[in-house]
This record gives sequence, C-alpha cells and structure tokens, in this order.
Amino acid sequence: MVGTIGFLYYKEKIATIDRYCGVSMENMAMQIKMDILNHKELNSLFDDVERLRIGLFDEKGNAIVSNLTTKKINFKQTNYSNMTSAFFVSHFIKPRDKIKYVVIEDSKVSNQMVKLKSFIWTMFFIASIFIGFVGYLLSRLLLKPVKENFKILNNFIKDSAHELNTPVTALMMSANYLKTSYDKEMVEHMLMSSKMISEVYNSISYLAFHDLDVEDREEFDLSKVIQESATYFKEIAQNKNIYIYTDIDSYIVNMDKNSIKKLINNLITNAIKYSYPNKTIHISLKENIFKIRDDGVGITKKNKKRIFQRYKRVNSKNGGGFGIGLDIVRGICKSNNIKILLDSEIKKGSTFTLIFPQEKKSLVKSKK
Repeated sequence: MVGTIGFLYYKEKIATIDRYCGVSMENMAMQIKMDILNHKELNSLFDDVERLRIGLFDEKGNAIVSNLTTKKINFKQTNYSNMTSAFFVSHFIKPRDKIKYVVIEDSKVSNQMVKLKSFIWTMFFIASIFIGFVGYLLSRLLLKPVKENFKILNNFIKDSAHELNTPVTALMMSANYLKTSYDKEMVEHMLMSSKMISEVYNSISYLAFHDLDVEDREEFDLSKVIQESATYFKEIAQNKNIYIYTDIDSYIVNMDKNSIKKLINNLITNAIKYSYPNKTIHISLKENIFKIRDDGVGITKKNKKRIFQRYKRVNSKNGGGFGIGLDIVRGICKSNNIKILLDSEIKKGSTFTLIFPQEKKSLVKSKK
C-alpha cells in the first residue's frame, strides 16, 4: 500500500515537473524567436545558465551558438527528455539569420527527479519502519491472550495429571495390599479413588464433547438426583471427615438428566474440596430453589465472577482441582435457564443457590 502511494505520488510530481518545464521552455523559445525576428542582441541570454540553456541551429542541425550540455539533439520531437535534461525544440518556417531551430534545455530537471526519488525512498523507509513498529506492537497485543491461554492450558494439563495421580496411586497401593489380605477399609479407599477418577474424567469429557451431545429432555424428580449424588460422594467426603446433610423436597423438572446430574456433582465436589475438615455440607431443595452450603475457605468479592471462568482457580492451595467444575456449572445453568447465585465470606464458607424454572412439584419430603 505504501509502495502504491509512493508510485502514484511520483507519477503526479513528474507530470507536474514536466508541465512546468514545458511551459517555461516554450515561453523561453517564443521569446528568443521574437528577439531573433526583431534582430535583438542574444548574447546576454547565453550568459544565464542558472536553469535554462539555449541552442541555435541551422537547417542541417549544426550549432550556430549553443551552451547546451549535449550536441545530440532530436529535432523531430518538440518536447522530450533524456537521463539528465529536458528539451524543447521550436523552429522557424523559414530560417532567419541562418537560424532554423531554437532548442531550450532545462538542465536541472534531472536534479529535481533525483531529489524526488530520494524523498520518496526516504518516506518509504520511514513509513516501513513505522508500520513495522506498529505491526510489532499489534502482534504483541494480539498474541498476549494467546500466550496467556497457552499458559493456562499448560497449567491445566499439569494440574490434571496431578489430580489424577493421587487416586491412581491410592488404587495401585490398595490393589497390591489386597493381593495378600482382604481389608474392608482398603476396598473403601479403592472405591473412593475410583469415584474421584470418574469425576475427573466426566468433567474433562464434558468439556471436550458436550457440543456433540444431544440433550434428551425428560421429566424426573430432582430430589432423587440430588440424593443419589450426595450418597455417591459420601466416601470422598468422609476422607476429610465431612458430613453431608440433606433436606430436600420432591420437585419435578423437565430437563436433560445427565446434565443436571453433572451440575449437582460439580457443586458437591467443589464444596468438599474447599470445605474445612470435620465440617458439614448442607444441601437443601425447597420447591424450585436448590442450595448447597459449606464451611470452608470462602471466596472474595473480587473472585466471585472469576471462579466461573474456565481454568480459573482462586483457592488452589486449599482444595486442589484445576478450574473446570464451576465453568461446567455455569454452562449448564445457562443452557437450562437456571439462575445461579453465590454468597460467600472468607474463612466462613460459601453458599451456591440455584433457582430452577417453575415446573410441576410434589409435596413429598425427605430428610437424612
């Protein structure tokens, strides 16, 4: 683009120079012809070689008097130029005082062209440096989020490996122990480790393939899904001496059951990870309002929105994880028109509240 602009500017300037030179030389030629017709003295004209030079030639092209820079003149052309000068050729119909041709040379037009070229190349060089500098800044600016995402993804892979390493190691140790003797506690450890691995796998597979999954909406009792999830995570919670208390009423929803199960599982998993040991997790379902409260590390006001972003972890030192659970929660809530609220206080715990769309309901109540 800069080259095109420079070329067009050069062409326009050359045309302007040609027009100016042509007019100047033509006027000079006409003035000299008038002086010749009036038999005026011409020697003074030859003394001024600041810009225009003059040559007077006979019919055969021989110089009568000339201060031109060249002897080779093309008398067949009226206006032309070579590498160094521009020429204007005028002639008498009948020679006067043996003068047939009046030739005017502009010997400085080449200098103007050289200066013009130098100016354009200088501007092109400066513009290239400026554009390169701007391009460098823009590339840094545009690549910054890419680098950040790459760093986040790299950390996610490392955290995933670490998250899977603990339960896998426990499974291997328990399996080796069971080769020699049976122990119920070891079986429970194996079951707990298997569930932890299963949850990690479910979370990763949901992020990778949920766009390809087809939602199968059906009517089901939400309280049963909640109770099943609470029972499922009982062994994992007991590992930190955490008790899960449920107070849930029956509530019928028409949604994809697998998605809602992932939603509840991730909230319970999150509560277990960030709850202090020897505490209680409270789960309740009253009509269309689901709440889960933990007595844990809590979340600052600044981080309340960040925790729902993928791979973002604000309490990684306290509970592990690798930042995808609440992103899944946010995605499922959005696709099912479920309103999600968060109330939290540092070192006192967090309460997640889900407000489901109004559906059919039942008054059957269960407490455990």
